[in-house]
Amino acid sequence: MEVEQVRINRKRKFDEDADLNTRLEELIKRIGEKSQESLETNLERLVDILDQEITTKKEFILNSLVKNAIEQPEKMTIYSTLVGLLNVKMFSTGGEFLVLIMEKLGTLIDDAEWRSVQLLIRFLADLINCNVVLGASLLGLFDTFIATAAQPGVKPSMRDFLLYSVMQCLPWIGLHFNDSKDEVEFERLLDILETEIEKREKHYMASIRVWSSDNPLPQIEYMDSLWLQIKNMRNNNWEDNWIIRPYVAFESKLESSLQHPLPQFELPADLEHTQFPLPYVVFRIFDTPDVPNRAEVPKLPRFNSIDRFLVEDAIMNVINSKNLTKKECAESLLRISGRSSMPLNYMLVEVLFGGLLELPVPRYSELFYGSILVQLCQLMADHLPQVLAQAVAYVYERLDTMNTVLVDRFGSWFAYFLSNFKYHWTWSEWEECVNLNRTDPNHPKPKFLKEVFLKLLWLTFYEKLKDVIPDEFVTLLPLKPGYNHKFAEITPENNLQAKCAKALIESIKNKEGLDMMLGSLDPLPDGAIDGRELDPVYPEAKLEVVVQTILRVGCKSISHISVALNRFRDLIMAVMPNQDAKVCCLKITFSFFKTNHQLMCIMIEKYLNFQLIEPSCIVSWIFSPYMLPHFDRLYLWQMLDTTIKFCIKRCDRIKVELEKSKVKLNEKKEQEAGAADPDIAEKRKQLVQAAEEAVDHYVKLLEDAERSQKEVFLIVVQRFIMILTDHIVRSEQESRYTQTLWFRCTRDRLRQTLVQYRREVKRYMVTLQTLLFTPEIEPKILECFTQFKGYIA
Repeated sequence: MEVEQVRINRKRKFDEDADLNTRLEELIKRIGEKSQESLETNLERLVDILDQEITTKKEFILNSLVKNAIEQPEKMTIYSTLVGLLNVKMFSTGGEFLVLIMEKLGTLIDDAEWRSVQLLIRFLADLINCNVVLGASLLGLFDTFIATAAQPGVKPSMRDFLLYSVMQCLPWIGLHFNDSKDEVEFERLLDILETEIEKREKHYMASIRVWSSDNPLPQIEYMDSLWLQIKNMRNNNWEDNWIIRPYVAFESKLESSLQHPLPQFELPADLEHTQFPLPYVVFRIFDTPDVPNRAEVPKLPRFNSIDRFLVEDAIMNVINSKNLTKKECAESLLRISGRSSMPLNYMLVEVLFGGLLELPVPRYSELFYGSILVQLCQLMADHLPQVLAQAVAYVYERLDTMNTVLVDRFGSWFAYFLSNFKYHWTWSEWEECVNLNRTDPNHPKPKFLKEVFLKLLWLTFYEKLKDVIPDEFVTLLPLKPGYNHKFAEITPENNLQAKCAKALIESIKNKEGLDMMLGSLDPLPDGAIDGRELDPVYPEAKLEVVVQTILRVGCKSISHISVALNRFRDLIMAVMPNQDAKVCCLKITFSFFKTNHQLMCIMIEKYLNFQLIEPSCIVSWIFSPYMLPHFDRLYLWQMLDTTIKFCIKRCDRIKVELEKSKVKLNEKKEQEAGAADPDIAEKRKQLVQAAEEAVDHYVKLLEDAERSQKEVFLIVVQRFIMILTDHIVRSEQESRYTQTLWFRCTRDRLRQTLVQYRREVKRYMVTLQTLLFTPEIEPKILECFTQFKGYIA
């Protein structure tokens, strides 16, 4: 009974501890939320509660403060005030808290959690405002970061991260140092920062710019943008209109406490081999004059104002923490404090558009940004849709200088947005596209609208789209999706092939074997037919009949296509003996789906998954002369993306299986070593051999997959260079302008391919530089590779 009672008492104590931890965590987490009491009152009450429990719950409380400061950066100054007040009550607690922060900082750096690293450094810096940290000690930490960044040979991405980590703290601490005993040291640090920032080379800017023109707003790289804003803040005596500083209300109390030096901290020695955040351009579409000049509408800060950075940072903090739940994310964005002092609807649209149009790829999925904008339009129906329409109009007017990849991305988002609001739009404002389409079909505006309508066709029915689009825009609509079955009817031109196609369908209906199905194709020769000269290397006529027939059988739905390809895989492979035949198969498939590009994109994926056509064949077909008329259409580049991503995913998947098989092999070897009985030892030896064979199998698969992937990337880059070079040579021979829209768009695609798949391309740098990007090629093409090298440095 005594033992049972002890167990019950222990369980009760454990439950009470867990319950207390939950209550403390909830109090810390919810501090600063809307309440009937003032923030100052709630802070004092929470400090009293934590002070009572700090003796027994110190580790839990301190860890909870660090955790919430990182997860809720919008409350960072509240948590720093809380730490400052605890430091007043118990000086040793402040010192222990700093030790904990520095340990956590080292862990986050080791784990490459870069955003959390910067937030924790900012939190640490803000503690100086609460009299917890010695100013000289904090400046010493910053000196360590800057000195490491300034060392010769430090890779640019690491240098930029270290400098930015210091810069992003300055809006919170500049006012403290402005008139303090450490002011001279602080000014020295700013001068060193400016020197290091001005030394940076940015050859990569053309690869990450949204627009090629700085009119009406400049395209500024993120480091330069923040430094410009900090310099303006410095000139304004470090004043801002955004940061909440609750510690000001406790100034007299906080001044009574003693400060702590920071524990010794050294950056890890192997950071050079770590992947750091890559550079980006700060997206801008709104400036102060774009916001209505009315008393009830807050004024939008200029692009070089620190308030612009602070609000954008607050918005991004919410997006980073709530990106998994779109409704909660949208609601949290609307709850951002300070709405009355800033035109939040304008800044929300700008930041979300900036995320959507970030190069090389958005931080989160395109669907995420689209769904958040839809959600915000529903929650702010009286304010946000008008601002969104204004932003769309601004982007539309600048399509001619916009990166081609982003024009496509913007068009895909716009189609998604329209589909969520019954396709309503002020179409009359874009009537110029109809006239431009007649006079200049390649103009960016009608081309953009054509892509939007094509994308809408992937989201709705043709008849529905035709009904909701104004009549004058019908000429911009794509053709009605359908299928081009060449042998549906027998004509003098296709007489023999059509008869064989009919015989093949009968053979399929009768469920005959492969030999019988191939027999139905025997009348077709491998040479000339119907007056056409066929390639004698492979039976093109037979291939055309087989592919057209199978697509006709499976075109009812995507699942029918999958079943047909799986069922008749051997038949297709029998008439597709080599690489040229596989390229021809793609040509035939594209002809069949010539008005249904969505299904053609799906067919590429099916051919890859069923291992009917190798990725290199698809790339060769995409860059073939046959596809040149489609070179400016989004669906072509979606097929290329599908092919490249297939290669990458295949390699990644095999690597996972290889690691699993190696782990299994080690387990079997351990079991074999521990076997005492000879019979058991023999069985385990056989298991080890089987495991070794599995490892060898995956090693070979990986070698083949990586070889195929390398081949794909080399072909892609080579074809880009060939096509662009050919354009330049022909233009110069004919005395035509070289930098045409087609040339700029194609060059944008090359840049995008390099930066989007930088992890893979980086592995082939030596080969690319030796064989393709040689000094002899056109400088306008070579600069794409130079920019790429600067981007990944």
